[in-house]
Amino acid sequence: MTSEGSYPAKAAYQDYSVAERYEELRFSGWLGRYRWRREQAAVGAMVERLPGGVKVLDCPCGTGRWWKVLSSRATAIVGADVSPGMLRYAAERAERSGISVELLEAEAEKLPFGDESVDYTFSHALTKHLPIPVQANVLREFARVSRFGVVCSFSIFSHASYEFWRRRRPSQSYPLLSEQLEWLADAAGLDREASKKCTTPIGVEHSVLFKKRRVNLIGDSSGTIPTVPHQNSHRSPGRKC
Repeated sequence: MTSEGSYPAKAAYQDYSVAERYEELRFSGWLGRYRWRREQAAVGAMVERLPGGVKVLDCPCGTGRWWKVLSSRATAIVGADVSPGMLRYAAERAERSGISVELLEAEAEKLPFGDESVDYTFSHALTKHLPIPVQANVLREFARVSRFGVVCSFSIFSHASYEFWRRRRPSQSYPLLSEQLEWLADAAGLDREASKKCTTPIGVEHSVLFKKRRVNLIGDSSGTIPTVPHQNSHRSPGRKC
């Protein structure tokens, strides 16, 4: 990672050719199909908790693969993505599916919407690619533009899963401890209402539903984000090795 405004994930999905093969590469084979079923079940469970007739921002919308799930609750969907290639593919999907979606190019860190301009913001498979300070900024933006809440995936590990993760240490991976996610939510003026694991048993990604506070909507973000273990230590916090 170079800086909070420039990181590999932002440029990784720009080409249309990447969008064309994204789902095929991610969900092919028995493991891919299993991962797809887990994601569908977890994300679907969070979306089912939303009221009907809402306006939802899908950011990043990617190929538009979540619109069928979102349309079970949303009567209006806005899809935003930083990648022109993804947006082109998403537009084709919207036309094929008959789902009405407003699409625009935008960065999650600086959304071109007014405060509380949608009812909910939905985001899947984004934050795990972002440096922790960027995750904080993005969650605050999602909260700012949403009236009621946010459904967003995060990679959340326990102290036990941290030990497994630190041996693999995948590049450009930014999981959080649960207490760190609570801090990010509090700084964004959100309360964590529900969550469900949406990957394989050894994975750490969860779909999380946050409810927006109606008082002190944006929390105090002036403090320091709790230490991220993998940024400065190979030791699991709170445990002796």
